[in-house]
Amino acid sequence: MIAFLLAAIPPVPTPPSLFTPTPAPISERAVLESGLGDAAARAKTLGGTLGVTIVDITTGATSSIGGDANLPMAGVQHLPIALLVYRAIDAGHLAMTRDVHGLLSRMLDNDDDGAADTLLDQLGGSEAANAQLRAIGYQAIFLVPNDAGYATPAALAGLLSDIVQGKLLTAPSTKALLAQLSGVGAAPARLRAGFSNVALAHVPGTLSGGDGTNIATNDVGVASVNGRTFIVAAMLQGAHGSDASRDAIIAAIGQLAVRVTSLNP
Repeated sequence: MIAFLLAAIPPVPTPPSLFTPTPAPISERAVLESGLGDAAARAKTLGGTLGVTIVDITTGATSSIGGDANLPMAGVQHLPIALLVYRAIDAGHLAMTRDVHGLLSRMLDNDDDGAADTLLDQLGGSEAANAQLRAIGYQAIFLVPNDAGYATPAALAGLLSDIVQGKLLTAPSTKALLAQLSGVGAAPARLRAGFSNVALAHVPGTLSGGDGTNIATNDVGVASVNGRTFIVAAMLQGAHGSDASRDAIIAAIGQLAVRVTSLNP
């Protein structure tokens, strides 16, 4: 079961402290760098650009390739929207009514961009929502209606890491949000396939162009493997080929995180 650390947010929100990673053991670092390089090469053969950030919360180590690239989020932007909704609830600006709960469920469980836009409106619109993200320290996540926002993998990994560690929400809201993410069944061939038989809380996103091309194949999630908790933000932009070929690249990244835990048991 994912080891979620819960803590209440202070009355006045402050930017989360900068995450200072410690180096992974060399064997793990080499495996991660090699594996991410292979995944990026596979993406390139499909004409795509891959951005990945992996954070091992247990050790503090990070690995990344293209982690600072601004890439389309598609449905992954539902994660920061959900965070802001729960923060508004914690602050007393919104109530968890049946309608709000239903919108959250449709947005997260069914990848419903209409529900996401309605929640954005309740937060004051995308400009107000983006200002709230800036106020708590997230400069590289930009919410846009119709799932047209963009972000860096590093920023999304940092956001989910801070959620998991209880830095952004009250304990009940942290637990509720992560429980919702654990129930997301969409995109089963991406991170869920990579973290096979491991509990995963995640938000996938897919965006196709009008001419049948793929704009984004993404997945951002958290899983605990062999006593260690990993955050993975994987974003694949512009890759051609079948859905299965794109999904397999994301799955391989999840498998990579699982593999490194066997190196230093």
